[in-house]
Amino acid sequence: MENSQNKVLLDCRFWGPSHTGLGRYTQELVTAMQALKPKLDLVRLTPKITKIKPYSWAEQRYLTGLIRSFKPDLTHFLHFNVPLNFPGPFVVTIHDLIKHHSKGLGTTTHWPGTYWLKRLGYHLVVKKAVLVSQKIFVPSRWVKDDILSHYAVKADKIVITPEAASQEFFKDYSRTKPPLDQPYFIYVGNVYPHKNVACLLEAMKLLTAGEPEVKLVIVTGRDWFYQYLQRQLTGSPARSLVKLQDFSTDADLGRFYHHAAAFVTASRFEGFGLPGLEAMAARTLVLSSRRAALPETYGNQAEYFDPDRPEELAEKMKQCLRLPVATRLKKINQAQSFCRQYTWEQTAKKTLAVYESCFSLRPRQ
Repeated sequence: MENSQNKVLLDCRFWGPSHTGLGRYTQELVTAMQALKPKLDLVRLTPKITKIKPYSWAEQRYLTGLIRSFKPDLTHFLHFNVPLNFPGPFVVTIHDLIKHHSKGLGTTTHWPGTYWLKRLGYHLVVKKAVLVSQKIFVPSRWVKDDILSHYAVKADKIVITPEAASQEFFKDYSRTKPPLDQPYFIYVGNVYPHKNVACLLEAMKLLTAGEPEVKLVIVTGRDWFYQYLQRQLTGSPARSLVKLQDFSTDADLGRFYHHAAAFVTASRFEGFGLPGLEAMAARTLVLSSRRAALPETYGNQAEYFDPDRPEELAEKMKQCLRLPVATRLKKINQAQSFCRQYTWEQTAKKTLAVYESCFSLRPRQ
């Protein structure tokens, strides 16, 4: 079979920034692969084609039949949620194993019985994704090592394909209007428990005792945990310190990044940490938890802190606000140059090469 006839179906049901990191990864990778004009037929399974929702019973019951109707030679699940009854050859992207680490009723919106049933399903699905797939894509060595510590698979089955900041964030935002009149720090991403937003709020309380004008902007999607955060903030002294912002265009997000004193994340589990690279690209300092993959991704271009010590973060934030202009300029120039090493084009080339290797290993028809 010639390469030009090989059809790869891409599960793109997570698409765009509204799906936070998963949607960003899918959109950027698929767009970059198509731009390379590969000798493959790349077919996108998008929300416009199917209403089958990720993590649903319908996904397990009906997705396999839908995919088989396209008659792909290979399927790429861009997240771990592979149907248990899927019989065809596939590769999978596993962004992290956070659910292996972050568990308990405090991490879910479900009733206890539903939660434990879904957790069993999660482990069955991930086990199939890891053991049955032909190749596994991961964004960092930290995730690769985490998989190897949980599953008996060969190391060369796992391919590291880092993420990258979109070119939109490298644009010059210096002449844009600051979104706030006062200094602010920014966090971008969902507000799930492992993201440890509570540390950011506590650090802000400590910081504003001496810097009362400073705000925290949280850019996030409107899911159940967003609503929970809203309820927590209602009547809390921290409410006046926080501005909740919906996801908008990349240009608007770039403006928010650029004018911030720094991007900050206190996450305890992170498979890569893309928002920090976006912040660097937009010429913003980064204050980061020193846990999981974050030090691997940011190298020496971030200031690190213990995510269990908000007082340490508050001190880093204070230092950031008082940084001399020349020192700040040097740091953001170095960070922007650093994050240029990550490109979606290189990740796309590596991903396409893995597709080709899957075809070359098959017996000729």
